[in-house]
Amino acid sequence: MIRILLYPDLEPVTFENSLSQNSYIEFLSEMIETFHKKRQDIFWYILTPKSRQKATGPQHEKNRGKLSAPNTKLIDLEVPYGPLSKVHFDLNELEKKLKCIDYPIDLIFCHRPEITRQLKLFFEYKTNLIPPIIGYLHLFELPDIDWKGVFEYTIFGLTEMDVCFLNTRLQKQQVHEEARSLFSSSVCGELHEKLKTLPPVVIPRGVKPNKSGTYSRTIVWNHRVDKNQNFMEFQKTILHLRKIRDDFKVWIPKMRTSHKLSREYRWVIAGGFTSKKDYLNKLRSCCVGISPKHINAELREAIIEGNECGIPYLIFNNPIFREINKNSDFYKNRKEIIVLLNKYLDNSNYRNLMAGKSISNLIMKHNIKRKVDTINNTINQIQKKRPSIRSKKRTK
Repeated sequence: MIRILLYPDLEPVTFENSLSQNSYIEFLSEMIETFHKKRQDIFWYILTPKSRQKATGPQHEKNRGKLSAPNTKLIDLEVPYGPLSKVHFDLNELEKKLKCIDYPIDLIFCHRPEITRQLKLFFEYKTNLIPPIIGYLHLFELPDIDWKGVFEYTIFGLTEMDVCFLNTRLQKQQVHEEARSLFSSSVCGELHEKLKTLPPVVIPRGVKPNKSGTYSRTIVWNHRVDKNQNFMEFQKTILHLRKIRDDFKVWIPKMRTSHKLSREYRWVIAGGFTSKKDYLNKLRSCCVGISPKHINAELREAIIEGNECGIPYLIFNNPIFREINKNSDFYKNRKEIIVLLNKYLDNSNYRNLMAGKSISNLIMKHNIKRKVDTINNTINQIQKKRPSIRSKKRTK
């Protein structure tokens, strides 16, 4: 087991916490989840700032919930507000809660380089161990960065790390330009070696929505068609919706034209494509897709295929399905599906918003996987150079 102490770039929860802070938490959540899919031998100890305002308690718990996982332990610490949080944390509290004697830390992943030296000193004097440190410098790609008076601490912290990752080459250039005005050429040379950029954001090849941005009032079921419970439930749902309104069609690509449902109802379109390319083009013109309630082998692939074409899906509210796209609309019963279908058919702005979220989810997951692969390679390289630290107790 590799025990990693994650010191994220989080502020204490306040009324003014920005959208960027929420986006960063989403990034951390996806990163940890992706790491867990890739390997199960990493356990994360995540330091989180305490919330000291009662009104922000629910938001604090929501943030904790996003970071909670079977392979994580969240450790709340007293952290001051504002710039002081970047150079201070409660060492005594950390010593009590981290229990390094029982569970030695193998690696530190610090997202606040300015506090690296404090962490290094803490481990050196409290545990007689100095775990290797990798970092992530979380900055905005802006012409001028607000360093909040801690730039020198940031540079000193970077030099204490084995590697520090940045999102873009622009960030690396900004750090170098600022450092050259204050530090020697030897320090700047060390920065050049230790600062590494993560893979740039790219759009997955399969993501190709309808270029025209138009769609028809067509509900798609691109799953198997047989007498199983999934399809029978879908059939009952669309027949019920048809009693309410008759301004939509249903396309079932895997249904034969001889199927009873297709023969009885003209608004049910079976098959109707000649090639994979033709199938995807027709899929891009649909309004919304529905996923089945019960798990089957092709469910995930069918949803992703539709999302790649820019089609939002209504997904059954099951934790197993949520990892496909947690920003989707989820249903628990037929009544909720009917309400959601009416919303998608009537409200084009909402439908397009959810289509955009589906595509964004695919792009984010694809790029986080590429980032995780890069970070994982660095962890492996560092761990190969170090003897393992064993504990008699199990991680908890």
